[in-house]
Amino acid sequence: MKEIPLNNGQKAKVDDEDYEWLSKYRWYAYVDPGSGHTYAATDTPSGRRVYMHDVIMGLDSLEDELRN
Repeated sequence: MKEIPLNNGQKAKVDDEDYEWLSKYRWYAYVDPGSGHTYAATDTPSGRRVYMHDVIMGLDSLEDELRN
C-alpha cells in the first residue's frame, strides 16, 4: 500500500500496482458539497473532474485527456 499526496495534507492510499500510473497525475481532495464526503479527484484540461476511484474501477479514464 502506498500513498498519493492530496491537498490540505490529505493522502489517498492505493495498491502498490496502481501507484505508479496514478502518481503521474495531480490529485486533490474534493469535498462534495451535497454529501460532505471527500474524494480524490483531478481535473482534465477541458475542466472535467475525474475521481480516482472511478479510474481505478475502470469507470472513467484519464489516458486520452491527460498526458504528462
